[in-house]
Amino acid sequence: MEVLYHILDAVFAPGLFLGMAVCLFFLSIPSKSALRGYRTARYVMGAAYLFYAICVCVEYHVIGVAGDSLSRPIIMTIATVQALLFTYTLITLISLNFVTFRRMLFELLPIVVMSIALFSACLFFSEDVALWMFGLFGLFYASLLVRYVFLFRREYHRYELQMDKFFSDDDSRRLLWVKRSFYVALAIGVLALIYALLPVATVAAVFMTIVIVFYTVFGVRFINYALQFQTIEVAITNSSMVTEDEENKVDEGLMQRIDSLMEQDKLFCKSDLSVLDVAERLGERPRTVSAVISAFRQINFKTYINEFRVQEAKRLLDEDRRNVRTIDAIASEAGFANRSTFYRVFKQSQGISPTAYRLKDSQH
Repeated sequence: MEVLYHILDAVFAPGLFLGMAVCLFFLSIPSKSALRGYRTARYVMGAAYLFYAICVCVEYHVIGVAGDSLSRPIIMTIATVQALLFTYTLITLISLNFVTFRRMLFELLPIVVMSIALFSACLFFSEDVALWMFGLFGLFYASLLVRYVFLFRREYHRYELQMDKFFSDDDSRRLLWVKRSFYVALAIGVLALIYALLPVATVAAVFMTIVIVFYTVFGVRFINYALQFQTIEVAITNSSMVTEDEENKVDEGLMQRIDSLMEQDKLFCKSDLSVLDVAERLGERPRTVSAVISAFRQINFKTYINEFRVQEAKRLLDEDRRNVRTIDAIASEAGFANRSTFYRVFKQSQGISPTAYRLKDSQH
């Protein structure tokens, strides 16, 4: 394990993190104004990788020269800065204007102050004072992690609500990898605290292996975000508030036109249907269509479309008394993207699963 630790900490990890930092700093990004927040996030994440590469090198040489006296403050400083940068970067992917210079400065100042205090205690004071300061920093770090969890959950919930206003499908545009990345990064943050308490080669090797795998996978997904952005741009760049001119169009006539598209053209049967598809058919703005559905039906776009899909599924189940069609086929015909979504939505609406509904219907 000690040999593995030396290989990872001295060569592999710094080289990998430096390479990812270069990619993040210099790979081209489409020149869309809506991607301005992503550009900022790319630079922030590039700085995070570069910072980690530098700190890993410093930590390795410090441990080799000074023993454990400075390894703990280095590990905790890395963990705290990375927790901040990962949280804010991931939130920026789902809330484009979240990161501002003022907000970042506000977050970084206490981290800098606490890190300086921890290093000073380890360098200039007794071991008891250093341990006391380490404990205080640990509490500070834990409070930050808790705060970041609440912050991310709040912003991701807002993002989900925004998606529901513009898209009918359940998972394809959820950016679930962003959510998963946050919780994996959180777990790594907790492991960093354990590593700081036990800064030995065995723990270091296991920790660095996990970090390298995560940072590599995350870096690739993060770089490819610009491609995914195309599928959510209509929702993420549009506020739920409508303009004064658009308010005049929020009338019952437009709602009737939307209903007609569903009832006569069965537009809901398109599994990846979005507000943009409906708006283009009507010659309206996506934001206006979403606002009309919310105003007159008191539900979001996804729920509105799924109500039609459930009724269509019921009709298909009622017609198919000989059970010629499979449940999956009926789900697809009704516009559901997959079986699991169909079962969940159908049961929420009818209080019974599609299979149970079919059996109940066949008994009559």
